[in-house]
Amino acid sequence: MSMYYPCPLGQPARPSPARRLAFAALLLLLLPLAGAVGYGADAVRGYMVQARLTRAVDEAALAGGRVLFDNQRDGHIRKFFATAFPTGFLGAEPAPLAIADNPTDGTLTVRGTAVVRSGLLRLLGFQDFTLEARSVVRRASRNGDVTAVVRRTAI
Repeated sequence: MSMYYPCPLGQPARPSPARRLAFAALLLLLLPLAGAVGYGADAVRGYMVQARLTRAVDEAALAGGRVLFDNQRDGHIRKFFATAFPTGFLGAEPAPLAIADNPTDGTLTVRGTAVVRSGLLRLLGFQDFTLEARSVVRRASRNGDVTAVVRRTAI
């Protein structure tokens, strides 16, 4: 039984120029594909962080609406937010909450932001992106329950 050798023994096989060109074209086509995969992965992660951030801000605003006229309201709001949106969730770093109230109208506005560091998009020059969620709670009276929640989100 004999073995077939495509080139004489002792001589290295050299790829043809057409094979080199095909390999270079393949590498050039894989770069946009890697960018698309990176964008998809970071977009999915961003939407997951946005959903959790929105939910956490809504929960914190509703908790603050229940104790709108309490002296420790801001502490309750921050505690609810920290429980619902832990630091480092999918690589996101939340900024301190912005809490504003209007006692005459009975409204409470809670705004939260989080910075997400990009993963694969970092190779294309995108370092991070900021997500924001805002919730407004309106309370009808000092003794009444929370009557409305208005939510606005932005990317």
